[in-house]
Amino acid sequence: MVSDIRAGGAQGYRGERTPVTFVKFVLVGAANTAFGYALFALLYLLLGSHQLAITLATICGIVFSFHSTGRFVFRSRRLSALLPFVAGHAAVWLANILLLDRLTSLAVSPLAGQTVALPILALLSYAINRYLVFGRPQ
Repeated sequence: MVSDIRAGGAQGYRGERTPVTFVKFVLVGAANTAFGYALFALLYLLLGSHQLAITLATICGIVFSFHSTGRFVFRSRRLSALLPFVAGHAAVWLANILLLDRLTSLAVSPLAGQTVALPILALLSYAINRYLVFGRPQ
């Protein structure tokens, strides 16, 4: 049996077994990601700029993602977590821009590059949300 890992856990988030939390994060994140990628692709095709498309898709997805991730994954409705959540999204956004810029410099199309970047960004996002956003004291 997997031990109950609460490293970085805090009041307000009664840590579940990390693998269970991660599976829930992946399932909720899949819905968030599908929406975000579809919006990114549409905006990229309309605007022709992957930086602008990532930025607009990220902004549009933050509120929905905050509620779905907070509520269904970390069982949190704390509005006080919104600012750290936005800061975490900003960090993931920056990593996304840098990674996609690097991939496009290697002649990878932005649409394919974003697909390659998604798993890396998902792991980064999980770590930020688990340990810095929803694992913070109230």
